[in-house]
This record gives sequence, structure tokens and C-alpha cells, in this order.
Amino acid sequence: MAVERKFIKEAVNRVLVKDYVKKETERAGYGGMDIQRTPLGTRVNIVAERPGMVIGRRGATINELTSQLHGRFGIENPQISVEEPNYNPGLNAQIMAIKVAESLERGWHFRRVGHSTTQRVMASGAQGVIVEIAGKLTGQRKRREKFIQGHVKYCGETALTLMDVGYAQCKKKLGVIGCTVRIMKKDAVLPDEVKIFGPGEKEALEAAKKARAQQQAAGVQTVDQVPGQTPAVGSQPSPAPATPTPAATTPAAPQQPHVPSSSGPAPAPGSGARRERKSFTVGGDK
Repeated sequence: MAVERKFIKEAVNRVLVKDYVKKETERAGYGGMDIQRTPLGTRVNIVAERPGMVIGRRGATINELTSQLHGRFGIENPQISVEEPNYNPGLNAQIMAIKVAESLERGWHFRRVGHSTTQRVMASGAQGVIVEIAGKLTGQRKRREKFIQGHVKYCGETALTLMDVGYAQCKKKLGVIGCTVRIMKKDAVLPDEVKIFGPGEKEALEAAKKARAQQQAAGVQTVDQVPGQTPAVGSQPSPAPATPTPAATTPAAPQQPHVPSSSGPAPAPGSGARRERKSFTVGGDK
């Protein structure tokens, strides 16, 4: 039983640490946290929309947070790293849940908050989103309002692996309102999605991915396309050498004599460019 109790104690301690870090970094746009134990200590990765507020001036805030994790929760040699979301903050469920709670505290109507949040998440590229607001919204009776857009999953292994969940609380005069945001990830692949490759298409795609990975490892910046399409980019200069633009301007030469005939005085020699300009201006006036 000692081993089981140790596991339970560590899990409870992790929950308490996450709650404490979330409360301390909520103003900075807390987006999640990951705790990993290494031979050198405990690594704590914090995702925040504004990392500067977590670090503080000259690192004062993050040093205070480190000392609290070591003294209050008994974490051995905590090493805190702060980073921004790898993708659009609109795709981070925790950040969007905090924004929903902040908007409700400012006095926004819950329907306005729900619709604006779903529109922002879908505009960021998500496949689907659910925004739930529960509590005393407009009166003494509690209720739950849901705002849904796109394709979402409610239960099963698909919902656990492909849905990002965020939760925040809004404290108002009538009581606490819970705000839950569930986002279907942008790159989520559903089990029922089947892609049929043609003969040799799958091998070509794998070869393209390997070539792109090798180029990125070598430090070469490439376009995010299949290398088989790169000749199309290189083929763009091919029309450039065969530029028919000078030939297109040469037919304007026969029209030049009409302009001096109407203007009267003969132009000075070597003023071919000026004749073209006059011909265009005269044509525009007509």
C-alpha cells in the first residue's frame, strides 16, 4: 500500500501545483502547464500568452514562483520555463476559457460572449468548438447555455484525444459562473477518415517529406509544399526571358507618327521615350 499511497500523494501534489500556478499566472494568459521529472530536477513548462508578465522585471516573478514551488510543495530543484503557444492562441482552450470569464466579469452579455468566442475559434482554423456557460446568468435560477459550431465529439476515445478542454470561473454578484471551452484540434484526424493513394503516390509523398526534413535539418528554408512542386516555382522565371513586353511596346511605334502630326512641331531626335509618353497621355484624354 505504500507505493499506491505514494502515487496518490504525487498526483494530488501535481493538481495543487497546477491550481497554484494557474492562479498566479492567470493575468498573463495561462494556457497550460507540464511537469516532467529529470535527473537534474523537476522541469516545469508553463504556456502563457504573455510570457513577460510571468517572468517579471529582471526575473523577480519567476524567481518567487520557483521558491514557492520548492518550499510550499516540496518540488526538488524546480526549473521553470515559459513559452508562448505553438499555434494561434485562439486554438488554446484554456486561454479562450479565461477570456470568456474575463468578458463576463466586464459585464458582457453571455450570448455575445459565446457567439464571439465561437467565431474567433473557428476563424483560427479549428474543426469545431463548444462553449458552455453555466450558472446564474440572468436571474436567480441556474441554467446552462451551449454555443456549438463545426464538428465536435462528446464522448469516447476520440473526444479524449482530439478535443482540447479548458475551464475557468467567473465571479459575479449572483455567484460563480463556470466557463468551459472544448476545441476540436486543427490537425485532428478522425478514425473514419480514409485516404486512398494512387499507384506510387504514397512513396512520392514519403520521399518528399524526407527531403523536406533533410533540408530543414541542414538549415535550408523551403516553401511548405511538396518538393515535386518546386519546379513550378523555378519555372516561373522561364517566361521572364521570353518577355514579349518589348515586342508589345514596339507596335506602339507605328502609332507615334500620328501624335506628332496632330501636335504640329517635330520632336527632337532621340526622344523616343517622350513620344511614347505623349501617345499614352493623348490616348487617355481621348
